[in-house]
Order: sequence, then structure tokens, then C-alpha cells
Amino acid sequence: MSLECRLAQSADFAALSRMLELYQYELSDIWDQELDAQGEYGYDTSKHRQAQGCFAHILLVDQHHAGFALVAPAMVTLQEGFWMEQFFVLKKYRKAGNGLALARHVFACHPGAWEVGQMPGNAAAREFWRHAIATVTRGAFAEIEVTQGWWQGTVQRFTVAAGYPSIGTSPRVNADS
Repeated sequence: MSLECRLAQSADFAALSRMLELYQYELSDIWDQELDAQGEYGYDTSKHRQAQGCFAHILLVDQHHAGFALVAPAMVTLQEGFWMEQFFVLKKYRKAGNGLALARHVFACHPGAWEVGQMPGNAAAREFWRHAIATVTRGAFAEIEVTQGWWQGTVQRFTVAAGYPSIGTSPRVNADS
């Protein structure tokens, strides 16, 4: 099985849009959204296509689209750094280390301060991110419950040092207080 994590290319955005629909459907019991007139949830990826402050990353397994990560500027608990805007791995590719590989790739591409959040009711995501971030940081992260504002839920904060390896060698990270 071959695994590839990379920044999305122009040709990836059609598959990314379809995976976003699956992602939004999967979260429809905890993320209040309505379908549009075409029967789609819709998600604007134009800022990710431009890759100026917002970035799209793709996970490929055996050259098949298997997941994505959308990165935006920090916006919930931090003024600077990165926010994991959306993250999704197709069910077929879960529980095999693919999500962790994608997360490590994304963190390696964007060193600095991070915040990763999970909506209330998304226990599976919270469990995944606690494990993934603990793996990356050797447990050095802060977790906060955000109960007011435009976004609410659990947020993990940490810093990824420049030169963090996406595969293999030991990570170099610092906890955010």
C-alpha cells in the first residue's frame, strides 16, 4: 500500500469538494447545516486554492483520494499560528495510521503555533486528536474548553518547531501554555 500526503493541486479540488460533502454529511447530526437547492452542503475552498494563508492538503492511498486537511490562520484561541479548519479520512482508510500520517504531514508543512478543535459531541475526533497530538508533541499540549464565541468545543494548543519531520525521526515540539 502506498501513502502520499501533499498540498492539493488544482486537479485535486473536484475530489476535495466531493470528500467535503461526505465529511459534512457524516457530521450532520452535530453540525447544523442545510442542503442547498442542488442538494449539496457546499463549502467554499476558493481561499485554499489560492494558498495564501489557507491551505488544502490531500491524502492519497494507492493513488486514490482518501482524505484531506484544510488549514487556516489561527482564529479561536490564538492570534497567530494555524487552525485545523477541517480534517477528514474516508472510513475505508481509517484505523490504519493514515490520519496520523496526514496530520504529521500537515504539521511539518506549517511549523509554528497550532490550535486543533473538535465540536461538542464529536468524541471520536477528540480521541483521535488527543492521540495524534500527544504522538507529535510527546504529550506536551494544552487543552481548553471554549464555551463562548462563534466556535465552541475542545481545543488543543501546541507548537511545532521548524524542521519537524513528517515521517520517521523524533519530533521537536513545545507545549503552548
